[in-house]
Amino acid sequence: MQNPAMADALGINPSRIYSMTFAVGAALSGLAGGLLAPLTGVVPTMGASFIAKTFITVIGGGPALLAGLISASTLFGAINQVATFMSTPVIGEVALLIVAVVMLRLMPQGITGRFFKRAL
Repeated sequence: MQNPAMADALGINPSRIYSMTFAVGAALSGLAGGLLAPLTGVVPTMGASFIAKTFITVIGGGPALLAGLISASTLFGAINQVATFMSTPVIGEVALLIVAVVMLRLMPQGITGRFFKRAL
């Protein structure tokens, strides 16, 4: 929720929204884990490969929640897949990391930081 005070002023309970968001996220995570576990097996490090990409995408997106996430995931996903198609999956991961480091060096506020001046 970008502005809990405004939502509260409009009669929306921010605590309830936060609780519902957590519940939906937990349910989707449980469903994804239940669908993925029979295909890949369950090991303690089974999500480690996704954590770095997720962190890079969220940080690279910037302060606009939805617009930043969509733009960063499109950019990073395209770069990863093009580099993987042209070479190997390892080179795709390296290209993703290099582009993320260069982008965050040139745009420290992320992709949408230029358009949304106020940080959350």
